[in-house]
Amino acid sequence: MWTKAHRARHDARLKEVVSLHAVGEVARWLERVDPPRSARATPYAAVVRGLAWHLRVGGAWRALPVGLIHWRTAYGWLRRWLGLGLLEALLRHVAGLRRRAAGRKSEPRLAAIDTQSVECIPVRGPRGYDAAKKVLGRKRVALVDADGTWLAVAVVPANVQDRDCLDALTPGKQAWPSLREAVLDGAFVAERCEAWCNLHGMRRRGVERDPARKGFVVLERRWVVERSFGWLVHWGGLLRDRAGRLDASTARVALAAVLSGVEALINPMPVQDAPS
Repeated sequence: MWTKAHRARHDARLKEVVSLHAVGEVARWLERVDPPRSARATPYAAVVRGLAWHLRVGGAWRALPVGLIHWRTAYGWLRRWLGLGLLEALLRHVAGLRRRAAGRKSEPRLAAIDTQSVECIPVRGPRGYDAAKKVLGRKRVALVDADGTWLAVAVVPANVQDRDCLDALTPGKQAWPSLREAVLDGAFVAERCEAWCNLHGMRRRGVERDPARKGFVVLERRWVVERSFGWLVHWGGLLRDRAGRLDASTARVALAAVLSGVEALINPMPVQDAPS
């Protein structure tokens, strides 16, 4: 139910302040784990602010405003943090914080996996055609918990079948050894999907739509991961894939998920009273 508390939470001025605080929190975390090597190094807050603008607004790297950081510097720091594995570590750190804030254990036991095909601009790098979605571009593979919090993400060419996408999530799954059950839809019914889940110590739970029912049907545990993909709509730079490299594309999605998670921690959803 939409209340006055929800309306206040989405006030434009408040959201701007929350975004600035989220950028500062992410910059301070990066400074702790990767301290600047020189006093003349570019402030991390300026780098994260430029990356956040690029993801929020979209466009080419060269479109960064003059008042922000130079685009080569922003892209160079993104590649550095990607090479050090800091974005994946930060994504896991934020996921643990969000779970504890929700009253859950920091280590999840259930996860949902799904894919999203997005168009790709004409850039160098691997891409493919998804015949089912009629999309020429790339496919994002998401691993989220029961609340929809991002745990890991991977990007593959769109022509890769869903049943073959799980191998791209192997590094992300290995970072969460506590997972014991995976919820997948009907596209992951192949034996190789069952073997992948068994290899990583998870039980596969398939959730398929009842063919007898017509119209929109909410599937158990499936709407959560779809909502997580829906959160990416607020980032204009992710509406189409603009990265030339698959790892850079993964880093862009991971950083957007991190910033969204920190903003949710700073400005949480209002607590609704239980119906009497």
